[in-house]
Amino acid sequence: MDNPFIEAKSLSKVFSSFSGDFVHALENVSFSVNSGEFVSVVGPSGCGKSTLLRIVAGLLRPTNGDVLVGGRKAEEPIKKLGFVFQRPVLFDWHKVLANVLVPVDLAGFKKKDYLEYARELLRLVKLQGFEDKYPAELSGGMQQRVALARALILDPQLLIMDEPFGALDALTRDQLNLELLRIWEEKRKTVIFVTHNIPEAILLGDRVIVFSERPGRIMADITIEIERPRGIEIKSEKRFGELEVEIYNLIASAQTGG
Repeated sequence: MDNPFIEAKSLSKVFSSFSGDFVHALENVSFSVNSGEFVSVVGPSGCGKSTLLRIVAGLLRPTNGDVLVGGRKAEEPIKKLGFVFQRPVLFDWHKVLANVLVPVDLAGFKKKDYLEYARELLRLVKLQGFEDKYPAELSGGMQQRVALARALILDPQLLIMDEPFGALDALTRDQLNLELLRIWEEKRKTVIFVTHNIPEAILLGDRVIVFSERPGRIMADITIEIERPRGIEIKSEKRFGELEVEIYNLIASAQTGG
């Protein structure tokens, strides 16, 4: 990669606990991401994946190493960023349209200037007609669609997603995977997507980065050479199955120390 949009260099992160012990979350992590690339990240629970996302977003400083986003060090929260969490984290007292516009308010912009775009995003995530509903009136999958629209409202260069579909049932998850692929094809945002679900990582990603047990290190960076656009049927392809087994074995070997 000649001019990567994201460049992580020798990242390490050590946390201190109340008991005085130290937790080594990440160790010597280096990788690059091109503009418009979709990179999935998988690995055992507790291996530092979410910590990595917070460092890339500028929400957490590494103990050692640097992250460059757009050529600048991520030493503070980066502005052109959309973040989608495992839970939608919607405001119960706001209707859907108002929830999408929350980042506009927080950034100090005029909501009226973003109203039409917010409605366009709700159409994009197939929630037209739900603008005046409250979160409690929506299913979990619909709430996560609102969270995705909210993450896109300020037209971020970078979209960070931390197990956004992990709490959903398998069918809803597959449906939202396909919706995310469609939206990514249209918007071409740079995406870092953390998941525990290996088929999801392969279906979505241009690459899959595989982490070891804590302290998290990169065990493999696998290019997914499956043509786009992709549909759910690619899961039945031989190469998809081979990749799934390869990544599974990597993670299993990390957990057993093999």
